[in-house]
Amino acid sequence: MTVLPLARRRPASVRVPLADGGTALLRPLQDGETGPLLDVFAGMSPASRANRYLVGAPRLTGAFVRALAATDGLMHVAWLASVDDRPAGIARYVRTDEDPCTAELALEVVDEHQRRGLGLALLDAVTTVAAVNGVRRVAATVHAQNMPSLRLLSRLGIKTSFQGGVLEGNAPLRLLDPPRVDRHAIVALARRSTPDSSEPVWTAPCAGTAH
Repeated sequence: MTVLPLARRRPASVRVPLADGGTALLRPLQDGETGPLLDVFAGMSPASRANRYLVGAPRLTGAFVRALAATDGLMHVAWLASVDDRPAGIARYVRTDEDPCTAELALEVVDEHQRRGLGLALLDAVTTVAAVNGVRRVAATVHAQNMPSLRLLSRLGIKTSFQGGVLEGNAPLRLLDPPRVDRHAIVALARRSTPDSSEPVWTAPCAGTAH
C-alpha cells in the first residue's frame, strides 16, 4: 500500500448528495487557507459577487482575503464545498467577543453550481457547527436582489427588513428540517479540525438550545 506524503493527502471531508444527483465534498476551511477563497471568488459573476459582498467588487484585497481565511473553529468558522475536486462554495459564521451568542452568516456559491442545493447543504453544515459551539442566534445582511439567499434564510426563520439600503435580519438559531447533511459526520470532522484540540472549545457559553 502506498502512503501519500502529508502534503499530498486530501483533507478529510463529508460527502453530500446534491439535488440533481451529483455529489459535493464538505470540509472546514483551515486557518490561512486562501486558495479556495480566491477560486470561489473567481467562479462568481459580478452579480453573484454583488449579492455576496453587497458591491460588485472586481477583486478582493489582500487584507480582506486574509481576514476571510482567519478561521479558528469557534468564533470564525467556514466550510468549503468542492465538486469534482474544485472549490464550489463557502459558508461561514462569525461572532464577536461582544456578542458570542450571535453569529453572522454568509454564503457564496460559484455560478456553475448554483441551484443544485449546494447552498442549503453548506448552510446546514455551518449552522450545525454553530449550534454545537454554543451559538444561539444567527444574523445576516443581504443584498435586496439576492433572492436565493433570502429563500435560504427563510428556511432558518430569519425575517429581514431594510436597514441602510440592505436587508438585515436575525432570529434564534434553528437547524434545517429535514437535515441536508450527515450532522454527526459534520460535527466529528469539525472536532478533528479544531486548531487546538486540547482546549475545551465545545462548550455552550449561552443559554438555550438550538431547535
